[in-house]
Amino acid sequence: MPAGDEPGWGDCNLLLDLPTGAVNFSRISAGQSASLAHAYARFVSADPQLRANSVNCRAFQLPGPLQTDPELLSVDGLYTPLKVRSERGIELSGVNFLARLPAQGSRGEACLGVAAEHELAGPNVVENFLRVLAAHRGLELGGAVLHSAGLVFDEQAYIFVGRSNAGKTTLTRKAHQHGAMVLSDDINLLLPKAGGYQAYAIPFTGEYGRSLEHAAASPSYPVAGIILLQQARGLGVTRPGAASAIASLMVGCPFVNTDERETNTLLDNLERLVATVPVIQLQNRLENSMSEILSAVTNALSHA
Repeated sequence: MPAGDEPGWGDCNLLLDLPTGAVNFSRISAGQSASLAHAYARFVSADPQLRANSVNCRAFQLPGPLQTDPELLSVDGLYTPLKVRSERGIELSGVNFLARLPAQGSRGEACLGVAAEHELAGPNVVENFLRVLAAHRGLELGGAVLHSAGLVFDEQAYIFVGRSNAGKTTLTRKAHQHGAMVLSDDINLLLPKAGGYQAYAIPFTGEYGRSLEHAAASPSYPVAGIILLQQARGLGVTRPGAASAIASLMVGCPFVNTDERETNTLLDNLERLVATVPVIQLQNRLENSMSEILSAVTNALSHA
């Protein structure tokens, strides 16, 4: 793991103002800065006060490519960087990168190392680094990061939660064609606000790609409901009990649901979420239209 004296890539800095807190990438090259600014254009900031209160992520050069067994980087069939807690923070090891997060995600020093300059801004590196950071910081803020499709209809967010192959991306395509704004088809952030919860546009998309822009949209939307996805032979909606809903959501909280130090906080946050936001389970099949799905969901939520 990084010792702290590794060479950087350059003398550039780039500040990202993310919903879970600002992150300042330091010692990056001009090329890395340009690539990050292009990928996360909406979140780039030059606010000096924000920079002073950010997590500073020091970029550094690895001496050579990592030889990590890919089988060690999978949880439930999903690519997941190895995560180990140490006295210095949370150590990460993934495909082509090593990183460290501060022990408490809101402030402090982080670092991110790659062997080739172009790798740092690639989604397998910086996006996974930011995902883990956001998951821990989201807990500190009383919320949760969920594997889900976040879809906005009529200025309200509907969070469709499901594991890989549960149909999130297919549903996202249908919804987008139906006129929905898409927050993400992969990971969404929910944070408490004013007696309810807000879903935030964060720069983590899945198979739908990074092509969705939110520049003209609100940074967050009130959560109308959480929908647990289940493939079935027909369309139907049920209302799970609180314990069942919490268990289903906990499975969908990446990076923190296997961290024993975060278990109590995660459970507390999910209990408050389920007590505040209606949760339903949607049985559907691929042939169901978005109109049918949306009608079933809104009707069920109106009676929840």
